[in-house]
Amino acid sequence: MSAWQEFLTLTKELDEVIHQPVSEKNRANVLDRVDVLLDKRQALMGELTQPTSDQERAVIEEVKKRDLKINQKLEFLFTDLKKDMRNNKKQKSSKQRYTNPYQSVSNYDGMFFDHKK
Repeated sequence: MSAWQEFLTLTKELDEVIHQPVSEKNRANVLDRVDVLLDKRQALMGELTQPTSDQERAVIEEVKKRDLKINQKLEFLFTDLKKDMRNNKKQKSSKQRYTNPYQSVSNYDGMFFDHKK
């Protein structure tokens, strides 16, 4: 199998992994699998040569089309992950304020210091 065909196979597999439904339960598994596939693709990129035949050029066109869809879906997953992280941080601070409501109150409220001797 040529390097371009192997690259196309990895791209197709990545496309399938990214386009499966992602929930909070399986998000970590999906992201781990995406990371592994992206690492494999990155390693294979160094072995790719200039396309010499029409078949390789057709493979490149298909990779480009799939790559656009993959990038859009990755952006969507990344945005969703950032939103969830923001919500978790907000929930943590809300919970902390609920359990200790006077944490942010200054200790010097209403105190008077007499400097006379």
